[in-house]
Amino acid sequence: MKKILFTLLGYVCLVIPLSAQNPSKVFTSDIDNFWIAYDSIQKTNDFTQKIKFINELYISKGTKGLKAFMKSRNYTDSLWVQKIQELPKFWESIRKNTLKVQAKIPEMEKAIANFGKLYPNLKEAEMYFTIGGLRSGGTTWNNMVLIGSEIATGDSTIDISDFKNDWLKNVFKAQSFDNIVFLNIHEYVHTQQKNFRKISVLSACIREGSCDFITELVMERPLQTNYLFFGKQHADSIKAEFKKMMYSNHYLEWLYNGGQKADKSDLGYYVGYEICKSYYTHASNKTQAVKDIIELNYRSERAVDLFLEKSGFFTEKIDKKAIKNAYKEKLP
Repeated sequence: MKKILFTLLGYVCLVIPLSAQNPSKVFTSDIDNFWIAYDSIQKTNDFTQKIKFINELYISKGTKGLKAFMKSRNYTDSLWVQKIQELPKFWESIRKNTLKVQAKIPEMEKAIANFGKLYPNLKEAEMYFTIGGLRSGGTTWNNMVLIGSEIATGDSTIDISDFKNDWLKNVFKAQSFDNIVFLNIHEYVHTQQKNFRKISVLSACIREGSCDFITELVMERPLQTNYLFFGKQHADSIKAEFKKMMYSNHYLEWLYNGGQKADKSDLGYYVGYEICKSYYTHASNKTQAVKDIIELNYRSERAVDLFLEKSGFFTEKIDKKAIKNAYKEKLP
């Protein structure tokens, strides 16, 4: 889902400058290198030359975060060249926003410091701001937060007339540039979570929604996304539909489906957020509740079921076997 995380160890050595004690763990050089490659690509119509430029000026000079992002999202030199050629208005309009990322570093560092206060067991991670191939705004790889700045910095000012798909049009319409800090903390939370296996819709949605809820606590202000706005407007119907499917493994009906469901996409984030919010609200020990949310063992169905039960999200008693059987009967 890179960081700055200045050392939370309170270790002070008087002979070392303060800046050396707490070096920034946010890396933005990939953004600068991309635009250098982009400018060179604009100067030629030779596809082979374009490939050469993206490799020599961007990929080969990339951070380990960029290399990890490429593996995670199957990015290739030809994909970048293709996207640059297909979306000229988009790239020209997004450039200014990506170049403003560095100015957000102090705010990110402050947010991570707040995270450390909220969750004392916080593990250090690194944040890498890259320019991706329009497949992901953010993800994680081990202890690295990987951000696709061409998506993460998009807002209503971006020229989206080149796009044929409505997914990014809807994302940018509601997204603010300031959301980039929220996105980074969301992904940072992922680096703190236990190893994950997509057992069910329920576990997948809690995992994603928990990152949004913890991010709100860290930032101390509401998160604003399309799925939270839509979800709160249709809470009852979404909750009822979720209950029917939550023990299936069809999590793509609820997550990572922005290209298919437009305004109704990613509602699993909303449901997971509400489950975690309810868990936190009902908990008498808020510090322990944060720990419970972050350290939930998703590999254990029992642990996830117990978390749901304690959350009080469903006021009625859940009959897991009946829900599973009812869902199976409706499958074609």
